[in-house]
Amino acid sequence: MSMVTDIVSVVKEKTCIVGMGNYLRKDDAVGLYLIDELLSTIHSEDVLLMNVEDVIESYVFKIADLDCENVLIIDAVKSTTSPGSIVFGRLVKFDEALNDYSTHKLSLSLCGKILEDSGKKTYLLGIEAADTDFGRGLSEDVQRSADILKEVLIDTITTLNHQEYLYKQ
Repeated sequence: MSMVTDIVSVVKEKTCIVGMGNYLRKDDAVGLYLIDELLSTIHSEDVLLMNVEDVIESYVFKIADLDCENVLIIDAVKSTTSPGSIVFGRLVKFDEALNDYSTHKLSLSLCGKILEDSGKKTYLLGIEAADTDFGRGLSEDVQRSADILKEVLIDTITTLNHQEYLYKQ
Protein backbone atom coordinates (compact mmCIF):
# COMPACT_ATOMS: atom_id res chain seq x y z
CA MET A 1 0.00 0.00 0.00
CA SER A 2 1.11 3.55 -0.61
CA MET A 3 1.49 6.17 2.10
CA VAL A 4 -1.54 8.07 0.74
CA THR A 5 -3.66 4.91 0.91
CA ASP A 6 -2.51 4.35 4.50
CA ILE A 7 -3.38 7.93 5.49
CA VAL A 8 -6.79 7.66 3.82
CA SER A 9 -7.53 4.38 5.63
CA VAL A 10 -6.85 6.08 8.99
CA VAL A 11 -9.05 9.10 8.21
CA LYS A 12 -11.90 6.85 7.02
CA GLU A 13 -12.36 5.81 10.65
CA LYS A 14 -13.47 8.23 13.37
CA THR A 15 -10.33 10.32 13.80
CA CYS A 16 -9.03 13.35 15.67
CA ILE A 17 -6.51 15.24 13.55
CA VAL A 18 -4.15 17.28 15.71
CA GLY A 19 -1.98 20.07 14.33
CA MET A 20 1.20 20.82 16.29
CA GLY A 21 3.83 23.49 15.95
CA ASN A 22 4.87 27.05 16.60
CA TYR A 23 3.63 29.86 14.34
CA LEU A 24 6.82 31.83 15.02
CA ARG A 25 9.30 29.10 13.99
CA LYS A 26 8.88 29.00 10.20
CA ASP A 27 8.51 25.34 9.04
CA ASP A 28 7.66 24.22 12.56
CA ALA A 29 4.22 25.73 11.86
CA VAL A 30 3.40 23.19 9.12
CA GLY A 31 1.06 21.18 11.37
CA LEU A 32 -0.73 24.38 12.36
CA TYR A 33 -0.98 25.50 8.75
CA LEU A 34 -2.61 22.22 7.77
CA ILE A 35 -5.06 22.14 10.66
CA ASP A 36 -6.05 25.78 10.10
CA GLU A 37 -6.69 25.05 6.41
CA LEU A 38 -8.81 22.02 7.31
CA LEU A 39 -10.74 23.96 9.96
CA SER A 40 -11.66 26.61 7.42
CA THR A 41 -12.66 24.10 4.74
CA ILE A 42 -14.34 21.01 6.15
CA HIS A 43 -16.96 20.11 8.71
CA SER A 44 -17.42 16.51 9.72
CA GLU A 45 -18.93 14.64 12.64
CA ASP A 46 -16.41 11.83 12.19
CA VAL A 47 -13.24 13.89 11.86
CA LEU A 48 -12.40 16.15 14.78
CA LEU A 49 -9.80 18.88 14.26
CA MET A 50 -7.59 20.40 16.97
CA ASN A 51 -4.88 23.05 16.93
CA VAL A 52 -2.68 22.42 20.00
CA GLU A 53 0.26 24.63 18.95
CA ASP A 54 3.35 23.39 20.83
CA VAL A 55 1.58 22.25 24.01
CA ILE A 56 -0.06 18.92 23.14
CA GLU A 57 0.43 17.90 26.77
CA SER A 58 -2.24 20.47 27.72
CA TYR A 59 -4.77 18.70 25.48
CA VAL A 60 -3.80 15.04 25.74
CA PHE A 61 -6.42 14.01 28.31
CA LYS A 62 -9.17 15.84 26.40
CA ILE A 63 -8.08 14.02 23.23
CA ALA A 64 -7.95 10.71 25.13
CA ASP A 65 -11.59 11.21 26.19
CA LEU A 66 -12.85 12.00 22.67
CA ASP A 67 -15.11 9.57 20.83
CA CYS A 68 -12.66 8.53 18.13
CA GLU A 69 -10.61 5.50 17.21
CA ASN A 70 -7.54 7.26 15.82
CA VAL A 71 -5.43 10.29 16.54
CA LEU A 72 -3.43 11.68 13.61
CA ILE A 73 -0.77 14.14 14.77
CA ILE A 74 0.60 16.44 12.08
CA ASP A 75 3.97 17.95 12.97
CA ALA A 76 7.25 19.14 11.54
CA VAL A 77 10.09 16.63 11.77
CA LYS A 78 13.85 16.89 11.56
CA SER A 79 15.72 13.87 10.25
CA THR A 80 18.13 13.08 7.46
CA THR A 81 15.60 13.29 4.63
CA SER A 82 15.07 16.18 2.22
CA PRO A 83 12.94 19.18 3.21
CA GLY A 84 9.31 18.51 2.39
CA SER A 85 9.68 14.73 2.72
CA ILE A 86 6.75 13.07 4.44
CA VAL A 87 6.90 10.39 7.13
CA PHE A 88 3.84 8.51 8.31
CA GLY A 89 3.17 5.67 10.69
CA ARG A 90 2.08 4.58 14.13
CA LEU A 91 3.61 6.86 16.72
CA VAL A 92 4.76 3.89 18.80
CA LYS A 93 6.88 2.73 15.85
CA PHE A 94 8.66 6.10 15.88
CA ASP A 95 9.21 5.96 19.65
CA GLU A 96 13.00 5.71 19.69
CA ALA A 97 13.41 7.79 16.56
CA LEU A 98 11.23 10.62 17.91
CA ASN A 99 14.24 12.16 19.57
CA ASP A 100 15.68 12.56 16.10
CA TYR A 101 12.42 13.33 14.26
CA SER A 102 9.89 15.47 16.05
CA THR A 103 10.59 19.06 16.90
CA HIS A 104 8.53 18.41 20.08
CA LYS A 105 10.29 15.20 21.15
CA LEU A 106 9.51 14.41 24.79
CA SER A 107 5.98 15.81 24.99
CA LEU A 108 4.93 14.02 21.80
CA SER A 109 6.35 10.68 22.94
CA LEU A 110 4.73 10.86 26.37
CA CYS A 111 1.39 12.03 24.95
CA GLY A 112 1.49 9.21 22.42
CA LYS A 113 1.80 6.70 25.26
CA ILE A 114 -1.13 8.26 27.10
CA LEU A 115 -3.29 8.17 23.97
CA GLU A 116 -2.37 4.56 23.18
CA ASP A 117 -3.12 3.58 26.79
CA SER A 118 -6.58 5.13 26.39
CA GLY A 119 -7.25 2.88 23.39
CA LYS A 120 -6.47 5.31 20.58
CA LYS A 121 -4.38 4.26 17.60
CA THR A 122 -2.00 7.19 17.34
CA TYR A 123 -0.22 8.16 14.12
CA LEU A 124 2.43 10.70 13.20
CA LEU A 125 2.20 12.52 9.88
CA GLY A 126 5.45 14.44 9.73
CA ILE A 127 6.83 16.82 7.15
CA GLU A 128 10.59 17.32 7.04
CA ALA A 129 11.36 20.92 8.00
CA ALA A 130 13.99 22.96 6.20
CA ASP A 131 14.12 25.90 8.62
CA THR A 132 12.80 26.16 12.18
CA ASP A 133 14.48 29.44 13.07
CA PHE A 134 12.40 32.34 14.31
CA GLY A 135 10.19 33.88 11.66
CA ARG A 136 6.99 33.27 9.75
CA GLY A 137 6.16 31.38 6.59
CA LEU A 138 6.85 27.90 5.29
CA SER A 139 9.75 27.11 3.00
CA GLU A 140 8.88 26.23 -0.60
CA ASP A 141 9.36 22.44 -0.27
CA VAL A 142 7.44 22.24 2.99
CA GLN A 143 4.61 24.39 1.60
CA ARG A 144 4.35 22.15 -1.49
CA SER A 145 4.11 18.97 0.61
CA ALA A 146 1.64 20.56 3.01
CA ASP A 147 -0.61 21.60 0.14
CA ILE A 148 -0.55 18.08 -1.32
CA LEU A 149 -1.50 16.61 2.05
CA LYS A 150 -4.18 19.28 2.48
CA GLU A 151 -5.83 18.23 -0.79
CA VAL A 152 -5.64 14.52 0.09
CA LEU A 153 -7.24 15.13 3.49
CA ILE A 154 -9.92 17.50 2.19
CA ASP A 155 -10.84 15.15 -0.67
CA THR A 156 -10.99 12.14 1.66
CA ILE A 157 -13.07 13.83 4.35
CA THR A 158 -15.39 15.50 1.83
CA THR A 159 -15.95 12.19 0.04
CA LEU A 160 -16.71 10.45 3.34
CA ASN A 161 -19.19 13.17 4.32
CA HIS A 162 -20.88 12.89 0.92
CA GLN A 163 -21.15 9.11 1.22
CA GLU A 164 -22.67 9.43 4.72
CA TYR A 165 -25.17 12.00 3.42
CA LEU A 166 -26.25 9.68 0.59
CA TYR A 167 -26.48 6.74 2.97
CA LYS A 168 -28.73 8.65 5.40
CA GLN A 169 -31.16 9.67 2.62
